[in-house]
Amino acid sequence: MQTSDALGAAASQLGPDTQAAIVDLNKNAGLSHGKVVRTLANLFGISLTRGGAVHAVLRAGRRCEPVYEAICRSVRRSPWVVPDETGWRVGGLPAWLHGFVGSTSTAYVVDPTRSHKPAERIVGLDYAGTMIHDGWAPYDRFEKAAHQQCNQHIFNRCGELLETASGGAVRFPRRINELLHRGLLLRDRHADGKVTDHGLAVARGRLQNALEDAVFPNKTTAANEQLAKHLWKHIGEFFTYLRIPGLDATNWRAEQAMRFGVILRKVWGGNRTWAGAKAQAILMSVWRTCWQQGRTAFDFFSHLLRGRIEPLAQPP
Repeated sequence: MQTSDALGAAASQLGPDTQAAIVDLNKNAGLSHGKVVRTLANLFGISLTRGGAVHAVLRAGRRCEPVYEAICRSVRRSPWVVPDETGWRVGGLPAWLHGFVGSTSTAYVVDPTRSHKPAERIVGLDYAGTMIHDGWAPYDRFEKAAHQQCNQHIFNRCGELLETASGGAVRFPRRINELLHRGLLLRDRHADGKVTDHGLAVARGRLQNALEDAVFPNKTTAANEQLAKHLWKHIGEFFTYLRIPGLDATNWRAEQAMRFGVILRKVWGGNRTWAGAKAQAILMSVWRTCWQQGRTAFDFFSHLLRGRIEPLAQPP
């Protein structure tokens, strides 16, 4: 830790390592600005006000804007994108944190609404890769993309149905569970070399036909019918991972990325201003992208604040 001894226009009370530490403690460790101030004072004897910590984070956000734009471009170029969203708060009012995980980068956006606009802004409606997601309707707008529906969300829904179903109503969720598990087993057997490419294609077709046969007839309960309608709407999107080698069958990458934000929200409730929310999205994106690439975010921020521009988001 150090304080700058520069003079004139370059004068700054805090050096780049201290500013990087403030960002890391707030955006990674989840400490509030008040706790950041106390931590620096107790451990290093650095005197700082809460407002000073806030301004250090905002400055870092502004310095990282070009890096953030590069991260967004990297996400758009990724062969697959895993989007998700969760509740957020800005100024005590409801907002949404959107996340978009690519193969080498992750971009976050804080938006007033849970709408399609952040996805269109970050990913682009002309995106032609594969989107791995839950069944949220706005993702259907990406018509040029291939889609992989999250199998785990369907497992969860089937489990909920089986908790209350009785008699013949248990057959439908059990059948869907069975078919989706067979798909995962087929993927693993192919990866282990126990199923040829041709065998995979044949088995995939049979699984798809069996899924359609299970979903199409009208169901005897409203709950089963609701699930059947959802499955039918996305009927060709549950086994995409069997067509594209290496593709995930669930949106676990986005779930993990959003958990990072959920923890921060639970600790200190969101952002007080929209300027803070913008810095939040930028700095979280940089931190998470560093983590994806096996880099240390603290070092990246420290070097950036020293004026050493290092490439972070490279095209996949």
